[in-house]
Amino acid sequence: MKALDIVIFGGSGDLSLRKLMPALYFLYGQGRLAHGSRIVGLSRGKIPRDDFRILVLEKLKLYLGPDYEKSQALAFVELLDYMDLDISKIESWDKLATYLSPVGAREVIYYMAVPPTLFGTVCEQLNRTGLNPSNSRLVVEKPLGEDMETAEAVNEILSTSFREEQIYRIDHYLGKEAVQNILAFRFEDGTLEPFWNRDHIENIQITVAETVGVEGRAEFLDRAGILRDMIQNHLMQVLCFLAMDTPKELSADDVRDQKVAVVQSLRSVTAKNVADLVVRAQYGPGDMAGQSVSGYAQEIKGKNIAGTGETFIALKVCVDNDRWRDVPFYLRTGKRLSARYARIVIEFRDADIKQVILNIQPDMTIQFDPPVVHEAVVAEDRRIPDAYEKLLGDVMTGDQSYFVRHDEIVASWQWIDGIRKAWDETKLEIHDYTSGSMGPEASDKILAKSGHKWVEN
Repeated sequence: MKALDIVIFGGSGDLSLRKLMPALYFLYGQGRLAHGSRIVGLSRGKIPRDDFRILVLEKLKLYLGPDYEKSQALAFVELLDYMDLDISKIESWDKLATYLSPVGAREVIYYMAVPPTLFGTVCEQLNRTGLNPSNSRLVVEKPLGEDMETAEAVNEILSTSFREEQIYRIDHYLGKEAVQNILAFRFEDGTLEPFWNRDHIENIQITVAETVGVEGRAEFLDRAGILRDMIQNHLMQVLCFLAMDTPKELSADDVRDQKVAVVQSLRSVTAKNVADLVVRAQYGPGDMAGQSVSGYAQEIKGKNIAGTGETFIALKVCVDNDRWRDVPFYLRTGKRLSARYARIVIEFRDADIKQVILNIQPDMTIQFDPPVVHEAVVAEDRRIPDAYEKLLGDVMTGDQSYFVRHDEIVASWQWIDGIRKAWDETKLEIHDYTSGSMGPEASDKILAKSGHKWVEN
């Protein structure tokens, strides 16, 4: 294991302090950061290095709670440097080049904890100063773009300075241990894989329910909607892991090839079928944990927000290939629902196995109906690594298995764009649902048409 440099653009920002520093703290405690490694935070503000270290210590103590160990934290922050960088000034980049010199002597990871609007300038300057050697890696946060056109534009920016194998598009949902366990559940034991097809499975349901409202993200969510914010990102990844064919081996490219094949097999949503496959809605007033709450329309009243974004979406997804033809995948996610959880339900046609439930959050469990001998709780009495910890560890080792490739992003945006086009053409109704419920009655009807029901807690 060799020393490396981790450079965080936006190093003093919320993402860095709340997620990246705690993740790196744990990786350091596991001995996965070699002696001599450096973590440098870059931001416009002029912050003395010691003050930056004190800030990180304060945030570690705040966010880690009982997992905070003072001696480990003090040792960890010795790896930290800080540099003020104005991305518009060449002299700032020359200073960074001097800091990293000799460039290429050690691996360097660049983490873009900044808005996508800054990607172009950052990549251009990294390329100009030769700070993108073959052993460098670039980490960018999804979502990338808000449709296929803008996603292509972002990728064009990234690819001018980095090759595809250097780019790590991070979707934190792929770092969740329970999501990664889907592949282990399907392929490592192999017991269920012969039954993982249209001959044995009746339907599959994926639910990600949130109790919070749009809160401080109202402007973004109204523009993007929950379809683009959650389906295109997180639920699409879960769908791919559940529906993918068995890869030749569990290598990064083999896994991602199979995920792309799933997305390319999704039945298009058009003006002719959108009403049968899609329900969108906004939450209204209701009761949450014994307290009355306002509806979405009331919350954005008086703000410069159109009020057309959906806060709930339910989809019937058809995967048109030999394995899954005629087996519906039902996807559901929304705000202000009755409980916070993420769960997969697989309903079987077979009498000996009726149902398998994979709980992603808040608890990681696998439940069989009827119960079987090897039914087990996945979550043990241990600290469950945060998604960023697992994914940053993969970046450090160069493993792209749980990162999204460009062709998958393009294919998924093409499918999502088709849904939005179809509901615009048909002026698809935006239903209302009561805060504290599990969404509008219309979402139940999507399943009822095929003789199915949502499996609730």
